[in-house]
Amino acid sequence: MGKTHLAAVLHKYLFGEDYPMVRIDCGEFQHKHENQKLIGSPPGYVGHDEGGQLVNQIKQYPSSVVLLDEVEKAHPDLWSTFLRVFDNGVLTDAKGEVVSFKNTIIILTTNLGNDKTTDHLLAGGTGFNKDIAYKTSTKKIPERSTLEKNTNEAIRKHFKPEFLNRLDKIVVFNYLSESDSNTIARLEMAVIAEKLNKKGYLFEYTQDVIDGLINKGIDSIKGARGLAQIRREQIESPIADSIINTLIPRGSVFEMTFEDDKFNFNVKKPKKKTSSLKEN
Repeated sequence: MGKTHLAAVLHKYLFGEDYPMVRIDCGEFQHKHENQKLIGSPPGYVGHDEGGQLVNQIKQYPSSVVLLDEVEKAHPDLWSTFLRVFDNGVLTDAKGEVVSFKNTIIILTTNLGNDKTTDHLLAGGTGFNKDIAYKTSTKKIPERSTLEKNTNEAIRKHFKPEFLNRLDKIVVFNYLSESDSNTIARLEMAVIAEKLNKKGYLFEYTQDVIDGLINKGIDSIKGARGLAQIRREQIESPIADSIINTLIPRGSVFEMTFEDDKFNFNVKKPKKKTSSLKEN
């Protein structure tokens, strides 16, 4: 989990923040004709002069991370398009221009095999209990061998060998461990601290807040995707409302706690500066 985020961090590390990484949502290329959006429409068709979504970005940003997100959703013609890229590092667009990918890093993400692993995690309930309660969430983590087996089997079944043989490496991501969850939750809290700091406020929180954020926003099925939503709705929004409605002075400290399954905060206002005159 965190594949897209890793690609974004890698792009930032290698190529800086002057321009975004090239991201292709493969869910938008489920039909055969939509593949033309990557390289451009053929001569005589509407949009031929505009070029393609992918080649235009590579022409503008030749050094970049190219992310093909959820590649299993794309029509097989998209995979065929990338065979030449993987072989020779170039692609010919609809105008006949050769576009170089030799300074790019291409990352493909997929969730293939997750369904089978999820079913394995949720196994254990029976009858009504299995169909309803066990399908909401779980904190269990699958064994690494099971995860690799399910993922690799699904990938080999879905993609043709000539496509897979051109990939340099297939990396199977682990499910989030307790340590991972704690780190991600603290990164979310750092987002709040940074926003408040820019407004002239300080932010403090207890370990109970981190635990509460993890319990509400992370499980083995959804991963950590729920964290940002919990952070925005249950922590950021109440703090923002407080700042707007009560005119909290700059320098105040927001002290966040977690009790009774609820995030609470207390505002400690800055101490007034006092001056003393020394007698001569």
